[in-house]
Amino acid sequence: MRKFISLLSAALFIITFTLIPFKTSYAAAQNPISRSEAEKRAHQIIDLKWTYSKDKNGYISPDKALYVTSPSQFKDVSSAEFTGIPYNWGGFDGIDTASYNAPWTSFIDAINRGAFAGNVNTSSGMGYIPQTAGLDCSGFVQAVFNIKDWKLSTSTLFNNYFTKIDIKDIKHMDILNKPGDHVVIFDRWGNLNGVEGAFTYESTTDTFYGGIQGTKRYFLSMKEISSGYIAGRYNYILEDTVQTSGSAVSTVTQNTALSSANSESLPKPVATEIFAKISDSITYANLRSMPSTSSQIITALPKGTIIYVISYSSGWYNISANGKSGWVWGALVSPIPSGKYVTVKGVTQLNIRQNPSTSSQIIGVLKSGQYAEVIGYSYDGMWLKIRINGITGWSYKSYLSYIY
Repeated sequence: MRKFISLLSAALFIITFTLIPFKTSYAAAQNPISRSEAEKRAHQIIDLKWTYSKDKNGYISPDKALYVTSPSQFKDVSSAEFTGIPYNWGGFDGIDTASYNAPWTSFIDAINRGAFAGNVNTSSGMGYIPQTAGLDCSGFVQAVFNIKDWKLSTSTLFNNYFTKIDIKDIKHMDILNKPGDHVVIFDRWGNLNGVEGAFTYESTTDTFYGGIQGTKRYFLSMKEISSGYIAGRYNYILEDTVQTSGSAVSTVTQNTALSSANSESLPKPVATEIFAKISDSITYANLRSMPSTSSQIITALPKGTIIYVISYSSGWYNISANGKSGWVWGALVSPIPSGKYVTVKGVTQLNIRQNPSTSSQIIGVLKSGQYAEVIGYSYDGMWLKIRINGITGWSYKSYLSYIY
């Protein structure tokens, strides 16, 4: 009898919470959004600060408890301030968006009303669970681009509002989508702890690279990207503009035919056989096999990457960076100040630790041929606080030397 009642309860739950009105999939007309505006919305969501209360945001009614799992960041927490919106399977609660048929208008409104914070149970087959608040991966992307539509799946979101592009042409605020599985917003190419891949904005339950189960700045390895991700560009994206001679003109991308510029517009060469960096005014610079925009792209170098300038030719620098050599357009290269960057000496790699102590947790490594920015010193002067590839930590000074 008890077994029958249990099965009946489950059936009633499915009927009650999954038989929502049928929603036709269509591509609704949208307001255009610039890359910088989309980026701003991503940062607002990822950096949103709010206060969690277990008594208020950690309770779910018994009929739904079987289908809800609290994100790991709330374990053993009674009350605390958090940054970022928790992952919520099927959720669409952002800074100004709300989940299907929810009585609130945003994530903060939901939390203030006592909603359950997040749900990382993605295997129950139940979809969005009422009374829960947060964003899943496609909900996050939809909220960032401010797409006014029903909450969409990864596949429908891509098919209706994005156009597939060659991954070689991917730019800041394009997306990487694995239909039916996951979707992220592309920030830049880079290297994390020796792993090549893409730095991203996303909502995920994965914590391999740290952070909450929710919205955050994260990382996707090339191995993962090659497992089925495709690049896409929002159909209503606007390229940002720059000011030239008092009038607004379209931003020139790196794929513009720079070789057609006359000699007067070519960047002036700086000294060769020195260290420099990729300018902070761009997202990334393409490292090419030859000094031409039609040549093969070897990799993308994120802004701030330290490079070694080998030679100069007609506006292009032949450089080496992170063990790779190639050509970068000269306007994308900037000088670096002296006494600011270090590399390893006497070892092939050096641990980066969370605190200035040999017993502190290792959070990364600095390898030979990599260059880290110095941002601080320990009180005893024996440790340097350094930053590289999104990692900030401490390394022992005796194994570091300034490059310039």
